[in-house]
Amino acid sequence: MKKLLIVLLMAATSATVAQVSHSGSWIEKSYEVEGKWEIVKNGEVNILRFDKDFDTKKAPDLKIFLSKLSYDDVTKKNATSGTEKIAELKEYEGAQQFTIPAGIKLSDYKTLLIHCEQYGVLWSVAKLN
Repeated sequence: MKKLLIVLLMAATSATVAQVSHSGSWIEKSYEVEGKWEIVKNGEVNILRFDKDFDTKKAPDLKIFLSKLSYDDVTKKNATSGTEKIAELKEYEGAQQFTIPAGIKLSDYKTLLIHCEQYGVLWSVAKLN
């Protein structure tokens, strides 16, 4: 019993604890997006999470990007210029998560975007704090 307890304690202390590195809410550009988001660092992996209250209008080809442009500078015309694509939006509502590609240095980016590539519409923006 003591050996099992020691093994469990060692496993618990060596486990990586996920830490929130960024969080916020969405700021409407063309369409409202409800709910909060956060970026969690778990070991070497960054994960973008949308909470259960996430909700936006349905549209084709919605994608999530990191942008080096500030909220004030990002527009419909330059929305995907110099960005890093995170993923395609999975659902239009509810909790979901996306693994941020390895090698992306979050400190290089100022905003998180939801953008409709098919129609070139900047949906919504979030400031990376």
